[in-house]
Amino acid sequence: MIEQKEQKNVEYFSYMCNIITTDARRTLEIKSRIVIVKNILFTNKLDLNLRKKIVKCFTWSAAL
Repeated sequence: MIEQKEQKNVEYFSYMCNIITTDARRTLEIKSRIVIVKNILFTNKLDLNLRKKIVKCFTWSAAL
């Protein structure tokens, strides 16, 4: 209860660019970051080395 209002339970929510889930797993966040990276990589004409850095930055940081 917060200010006499009952709060709902949710499966997940976004907080500071991270997805927080009730089971404390990172799979949903990793999947969402993969989608973001795919959109960046396939819509822009970027250098291969830059693409590799983007993948490492977004995906591996969430996975590790």
